Amino acid sequence: MSLNRLRASIAAGLAATALGLAAVPVGAVSANPRGANAATTLRLGYLPNLTHATDLIGIAGNYFQNALPQGVTLSTTAFNAGPDVVTALFGGQLDAGYVGPSPALTAFTASKGAYQIVAGAASGGAAFVVQPEIVKAADLKGKTVASPQLGNTQDVSLRVWLKSKGLRTTTVGTGDVTISPQSNSNIVTAFQAKAIAGAWVPEPYVQQLLSSGGHVLVNEEALWPKHEFATTVLVVSKAYLKANPAIITGLLKGEIAAINHLNANKPNAEAEITAAIKNATGKTIPPSILHRALANVTLTYDPIASSITTDAKNASALKFLSSKSVKGLFDVTLLNKILKAAKLKPVATSS
Repeated sequence: MSLNRLRASIAAGLAATALGLAAVPVGAVSANPRGANAATTLRLGYLPNLTHATDLIGIAGNYFQNALPQGVTLSTTAFNAGPDVVTALFGGQLDAGYVGPSPALTAFTASKGAYQIVAGAASGGAAFVVQPEIVKAADLKGKTVASPQLGNTQDVSLRVWLKSKGLRTTTVGTGDVTISPQSNSNIVTAFQAKAIAGAWVPEPYVQQLLSSGGHVLVNEEALWPKHEFATTVLVVSKAYLKANPAIITGLLKGEIAAINHLNANKPNAEAEITAAIKNATGKTIPPSILHRALANVTLTYDPIASSITTDAKNASALKFLSSKSVKGLFDVTLLNKILKAAKLKPVATSS
């Protein structure tokens, strides 16, 4: 099945679940996710957003490649949003991917557990930015707002928040508030043209909308206990994980090294992240915007499982998931072995 057909299949499945008709079609999942012994390549998907600074620098700084077993090559692909990564995972085109919690949950439930979360990568760094005239939820009635993609993490957060304020939405663009999913770069353009009243986006797009005259109506961290919520996690094919634990161990070691580097060298890290995003997108983020954006993101290998459990309940309530169960979603065995060896505190999960 081609990538375009797979993408259409996943999008159709998401729309169907939102209407309560069916789950993402399991037929779209590769019947034989790559799990062959002695793999020589790790195919990794990621998003060129600031909330993906860990994987951006893990790739650009060769932290991932250098930590992989000898003879194993890292192959990477950038995507606009998490659901596209899930499409590629289901098509057997990726072995692992950095995505938001909602796409991770979709991958897990639609594949009947064929994909698991093995680590976190980032917390925080998302907000609902609106035009100056929008000062309360009621002002959004009859307006159009945006999210990065139907069913992605920010899209679910936006729909849940609007619902909590008594504002109805649908996946086909009707309701009290119309949600128009589109790429992050298009969101910035649409906001500047005042074609949308606001958008729930990750960093650095939050700062870009603020620099375009917007203001924060909802800082997502304010909605979570201790202001902690998973923004980016690492999802791996269960078959690949079982067949190639040494490769995933190397990937996790590379991730930890990248996080330690970024957290210890923030002034230099900003320039490195800027270069990595430009390399992936062809666009340069102004230093002032990147600096403010990075201050809102916490880089962590902890998947913050409690927040993902809540994400599952929210996505299920919106009919994006057929089940709110997260049993079997997490496998942090390899991560905790690495942390134990380094005398660091292990991460806990709710599964």
